Amino acid sequence: MTDPEVPAQQDARHPADLESVASALDHLRKQKLTTANVMAILAAGLGSFVFGYANNATAGSFSQTSFIEKFLSNGNSDSVIGGMIGGFLGGGFVGAVIQAPISTRWGRKVATGTAAVLVMISAALKAGSVNVAMFTVFRTTGGIGAGMLLANCPVYMSEIAPPHLRGLLVSEHAIGIIYAYITSSIFALIWHFVDRPYQWRLQFVMLTFFALFSRWLCEKERYDEAWVILKKLNRTEEDPEAKIAAAEMAQIRAQIIEERTLPHGYIYIFKTPHLRHRAICSILTWVMGQSTGILVIANLTPTLFAALGFGVVLQLSLSIVWTVCAWIGAMINAVLMDRIGRKKLLVTGGYLTSATMICEAVLQKYYLDGHSKAGTNGAVAMFFMFIVFYGSTIDCAGYVYVSEIWPTHLRSYGGTLGLGSFFLCAIAFTSPATTGFANIGWKYYFPMIATCLVTTTAVIFICPETAGLTLEEINAKFGDKVALEFRSAEAVAEAMLKHGGIHFENAPDVPIVVEEKTVTQ
Repeated sequence: MTDPEVPAQQDARHPADLESVASALDHLRKQKLTTANVMAILAAGLGSFVFGYANNATAGSFSQTSFIEKFLSNGNSDSVIGGMIGGFLGGGFVGAVIQAPISTRWGRKVATGTAAVLVMISAALKAGSVNVAMFTVFRTTGGIGAGMLLANCPVYMSEIAPPHLRGLLVSEHAIGIIYAYITSSIFALIWHFVDRPYQWRLQFVMLTFFALFSRWLCEKERYDEAWVILKKLNRTEEDPEAKIAAAEMAQIRAQIIEERTLPHGYIYIFKTPHLRHRAICSILTWVMGQSTGILVIANLTPTLFAALGFGVVLQLSLSIVWTVCAWIGAMINAVLMDRIGRKKLLVTGGYLTSATMICEAVLQKYYLDGHSKAGTNGAVAMFFMFIVFYGSTIDCAGYVYVSEIWPTHLRSYGGTLGLGSFFLCAIAFTSPATTGFANIGWKYYFPMIATCLVTTTAVIFICPETAGLTLEEINAKFGDKVALEFRSAEAVAEAMLKHGGIHFENAPDVPIVVEEKTVTQ
């Protein structure tokens, strides 16, 4: 439909004029990060923090005297620990699956708020648990909420982040998780000095508080219109009319119209070649990421340090230092990702962490009995080298990559495939870890190492690079049709702003000459 108040011929402009507009907009495009954008990312990052705290809450508890007396003193501690870890990860898998229809039907905010409520209620009930069964059941329930957060938060972040800074900003997801690990580890050490029977419960009281705060923050974000959100997030002094936001909105709208009639669901994904390619990339990314052994080590750092002969206070203290090293690595990853690219970092990390775990296994084979201080220190050093390598290459890049390679109408489903693989692989390696280390010791590392080397090599040949592209332009990497290229979208938005502003819900057809072609919005 053509706007009756604007003759079509007035919208057709010389390509040279459009080139100058496009050049100016290209300049603005690199400067459009705003305070509102950063604050929205940080608010979403609180959901990431809640996942991290929920996941890591028991790591320190496994070394606390009151927790051991309450739950781990009946001669079956290995199986109890495996059940507690496995229950959480199994719940996480369920949460990653169910967040997709919730997020698609009712939005990212509703999914995050629902997840926060689940974590909050389950944390309170864990704090009040009277036996192993009750604790494990509500740790599983909390895992469902945590899994929803892990899968949903990076999707939301990727959708509101500028293309050229998406890697840096979506890295806040992984960094938020690591902040939670650090906070949880610090509190675990503090609670160690609380010589009361309720010592272990305090960790889950804190988790209840963080989940409650996350839920409250969700309720405070009351935006109604996509254009209002995008304009607020992207208006700057250099771009007071939010032209870049308008161009993105034009592109998003065109892509949504293009995808509106397309089917949803996992069967459709695996039947469609270009979507199946995405699914394989998503699954590969986190099978590789988890086969590094990251959650095995993260959930059992005090236990692993105990096996190397350290006392409780030093176990918990070293765990704090380990999580700080994870934070340093993640900050490096965030800075490098948009410069080097996701794929190169993932591949580099897969090989480096595998090499480190091989060294760790060899050192534990010969020095786990503590007869050599140098050998024990070397084994500890490998744990720290591992987390620096993992943090600076895989931790942020994995979340960013899986969240950005999917088209809008399937992004939550794609997140489920990636993070579902995260949880299933974590269950396979982490749940039996305590029993595995007890029975076969250092050899337990090698199934993870072998899996990591194979999947890392597969990433080289299967996964395309996505750094610096808009979410819509990434579609072209997988052979999809891009409804409106960004440069054309800029011209469309420029014309719409000239003729009275943006009205995307009922936008007129605006023919514009772009690079000697006619583009119609």
